[in-house]
Amino acid sequence: MNSQPMTISSIVLTDEDWGCDFDALTFSGESKNIKLCHVKVSDLKKIALKLTQRVLDTSWMTSLDVGPQNAYSFTAAETAQILVNIFNEAVGKNDIVLEFGEIMVSMGAGRALETSFQHKPLPIAELWKPQKKQNEGFDFHTCCASELLNFGEAKFSSITNPHGNALGQIIEFIDQEKHLRDYVHLVNFSSPKSIENLNSKVFGVVAAFSINSKKPIDIFQNALAKAYELIESGSAAVVYLVGVSYES
Repeated sequence: MNSQPMTISSIVLTDEDWGCDFDALTFSGESKNIKLCHVKVSDLKKIALKLTQRVLDTSWMTSLDVGPQNAYSFTAAETAQILVNIFNEAVGKNDIVLEFGEIMVSMGAGRALETSFQHKPLPIAELWKPQKKQNEGFDFHTCCASELLNFGEAKFSSITNPHGNALGQIIEFIDQEKHLRDYVHLVNFSSPKSIENLNSKVFGVVAAFSINSKKPIDIFQNALAKAYELIESGSAAVVYLVGVSYES
């Protein structure tokens, strides 16, 4: 399906603590199953601080049984320290290094879905599924109000607009059933209804990508065709396209 999206409404929510604006976009010919959001990062130090707080927050483990707590505690602590070092490096250089950019896109998208679409963000996958320097599956997850799990893939570039890479990776991961393989982890910290939906293969996906363009709407328009393919093929019940730009 070809679409001619045009912004007809734009709900901007400013998060001073995160140093971001979250711009939920509505476009002509919109499918109710495709949602767009543009994250505009303006303060690198603020978002680095919030990312640090998020990865060091272990409250998600407190409600788990002792077995899962024991299973995740070492991985979470080890990975959190690696990520904090990455965040500190970015702040020290006042620049978005590659690894920081990838996490900024991933967790920034999770925050956008939380702020603009009332999702519950789950701990990023690196905290419970070791994948440093690997490609074991989806980067982040959220649970929406209708109790669907949403599987997110984040791609960062300081030069290009890697929406195609994010969407292509999502399609590849679904074909490899990597969303279903995450069940053994997600069952520990997601709602029973969302797990039931996952078992019925009803879920959403999030393509999160950096934007390096003066015309971000054009980037979203280019991403829409592939998003429609995912919906029309029945691969996902809903698709979120989240672009993240740094506007210093």
